Amino acid sequence: MAENFKHLSEKNWAPRTYQALCDVIAAYGIQSNSYNPDKPPYVVFDFDNTSAIMDIEDLLMLYMMLHLNYKLTPEQFHAVLTDGVAAGIAAFDDLLDQNNSKATIRNITDDITADYTWLYNYYEGFGQGGTESLEETKNSLQYQDFAAKLRLFYTVINGKFKRKAGYPWMTYLFAGRTSEELSELAYQSISYWLQFGKFERVTLASPEELPGKAGVISSSYETGLAFPQELTELYQVLKENGIKVYVISASPVDVVKTAATHADFGYNLNPEYIIGMYYTKDADGMIQHGMQPDKHITKGEGKTAVITEVLMPENNNQQPLMLFGDSTGDFDMMTQLQDVKLCVLFNRYLDDDTQKLVQEAVESREHPSPRVVLQGRDENLGTLRPSEKSILLGTSKEVLMRDIKK
Repeated sequence: MAENFKHLSEKNWAPRTYQALCDVIAAYGIQSNSYNPDKPPYVVFDFDNTSAIMDIEDLLMLYMMLHLNYKLTPEQFHAVLTDGVAAGIAAFDDLLDQNNSKATIRNITDDITADYTWLYNYYEGFGQGGTESLEETKNSLQYQDFAAKLRLFYTVINGKFKRKAGYPWMTYLFAGRTSEELSELAYQSISYWLQFGKFERVTLASPEELPGKAGVISSSYETGLAFPQELTELYQVLKENGIKVYVISASPVDVVKTAATHADFGYNLNPEYIIGMYYTKDADGMIQHGMQPDKHITKGEGKTAVITEVLMPENNNQQPLMLFGDSTGDFDMMTQLQDVKLCVLFNRYLDDDTQKLVQEAVESREHPSPRVVLQGRDENLGTLRPSEKSILLGTSKEVLMRDIKK
């Protein structure tokens, strides 16, 4: 079967990572004498900052904010932001800025809602009789306050608090759409950011003239998106070698499906092989801001549970052949599933448990069959690097590994 072997191009893969990928594909793909087409091996990819450079959910929220593309009344908007408090996910007195005693969830959400109410009535795009264009609206103090405080809210809520099955989630501002409408919005957002052309960190500051209850707030966001050719090619090479490709992502499932299945983006994945965050819907099929009670939260232990409870029973109780990830959300599956032959960690130099995987990769560099390998990237260019070391956004220095905290 060797003539059917589809080779992976080296491109910008780190040399040891490239060799490890080729070795595993050769040992377990269709060219192997032990390959059984009735029991094909499979791999599992994370999507954000693994299959892609940057986070498609984060960028969707930015796209919506920059284009004021919401289908929520002010009352519904406020409910999305605050229902998680009533459910015990967070508390109104929780601080979102430790240097500002007024920056509580209560004050921040009140300010955001007041700003959104103004925008809802004045921006022509909301269809409420407003006559302001998007450009005019974004020049207003209300929009500047809205953007800075919403961005802070989104960043801290997603970084500090945890989603729970069956509970509302406080940043699902894409609610009020059907899955088809969310997919179309995701396509617009992905296309916009792929063509944006700049990877940079943008700082926002709310205006001093409109302090609101929370006072003046600073926040930031990062621009740009890349779907590296190395990854889109890897997906195809794996499939052509008889290896099934799954994605398990913490991004909204309809958003991930758009990225990974649309012909314009190059991954060409089977939609049935994509698992993301699942949300509730009303009787009319409109997305709500609650997490489905019968679905795992696809981060950390939840990602491992999807593999053991869903993928393994569908694949002859085999563990994945390979795992691909970048963050602490992938750490559990990479450490708990011991039959996995290769874990590829995209090196983001994060100050979390992934440093243990980095250390393992560094210490096993000379091993002929390493279990963990690293892949570097340049966040300023949105590209992989032919190195285990990465260059972080806004810097020019290569980085490899942090000191591991005891």
